[in-house]
Amino acid sequence: MIFNIKIMLKKIIIIFLLCIWFFSFFKINEKNYEKYNEIKINLIKHPENLPNKTTAKATSFWFENLKADIYWLKTIQYIWANAFHSEYKKYLFSILDLVTELNPYFEKPYIIGQLLLPGYEKNYEFITEDEQKVHLEEAVKLGLKWVENFCNIEKIKLIDDENDLLKIWNNTDYKNPCLSYKVPYYLAYIYYYYKNNPLESAKYYKIASANDDSLEWAKTMAAIMQWKWWDREKSFFMFLNLAKFIEPENEVCNITSKELENIWVSVFIKKETEIDWNLLKNIENFRQKAFNNLQKNELTEESKCPNYINKAIREFNLDYIETANKKYFSEKGKNSKNAKQLFDEWYINYLPVDFQQNTDYGIIYIFNEATWNYDYDMGIY
Repeated sequence: MIFNIKIMLKKIIIIFLLCIWFFSFFKINEKNYEKYNEIKINLIKHPENLPNKTTAKATSFWFENLKADIYWLKTIQYIWANAFHSEYKKYLFSILDLVTELNPYFEKPYIIGQLLLPGYEKNYEFITEDEQKVHLEEAVKLGLKWVENFCNIEKIKLIDDENDLLKIWNNTDYKNPCLSYKVPYYLAYIYYYYKNNPLESAKYYKIASANDDSLEWAKTMAAIMQWKWWDREKSFFMFLNLAKFIEPENEVCNITSKELENIWVSVFIKKETEIDWNLLKNIENFRQKAFNNLQKNELTEESKCPNYINKAIREFNLDYIETANKKYFSEKGKNSKNAKQLFDEWYINYLPVDFQQNTDYGIIYIFNEATWNYDYDMGIY
């Protein structure tokens, strides 16, 4: 009897202690969760209060990767919470720089920075030209940081000095200069499209193409950048390249980009087709049918395939207009003001419609006196 009582008391004591332990555990985690939410909200609403990367690393206590993951999740939330008018770009570089400092081999932050920081949509973003330049340099800085952490600098220099692509692709001395081909691939795009630096672009396409995990398209772009072609032709193919690369699982985009690639080959390689009103009209009808069910934001989002398909088609439109403007200049000794003027004066018999052009307002094609070629801008004809 006494023995049974002792056993019962012992069980009661154990249960009591377990209850205390579970209660304490619950309260501690409740406080931790409150603190976690506080940090999360603070990051989303006040990213300027983030610790600098030196302090964050010093206080990680051997948990840098875990801390980087947490900041990365909050980065995604920060982007979506501040997406309107690209407000998220204000602190995006600081956050991504912090994440990649805590975990230098975490690739996604580098890629999202390459995609989002340099992009600018005139149709709905309200940032100054100086701010655009800052974000562009931040994207490059992040890309070069990736190269430092992921690449063999000696192999990078070897590839940079070598122009024989077959040698780069077949000689083991050049093989696999980086742990991944992705960021130099995006960096090549940034240098060509945003910084107007084809030499640096060609360098990073060569670097990307030397990796065993690289897509065949990276090799194609490396070759194209060395050919003596006009910028419109290179730009068109580069955008198609990105479209197929950025969302390989997007069946609609893959079919659309393949059709446009066939047109590109017919126009620029085989010289069988001319860029005329009939071709552009058919392409526009094809584009509208392919993307009929997509929202406007899906057509312009920098991390989505349709955006690059649309930009490729824009290059075709601009090529068509520039050809007409050359004739206009040769006959009148001056450049036309915009595509509408060329249409009104019968130099073109089809007025191309940009994917961001609405009925009464949006993107129009104008002659840029500064660059001496046709460009796009917000306005009305």
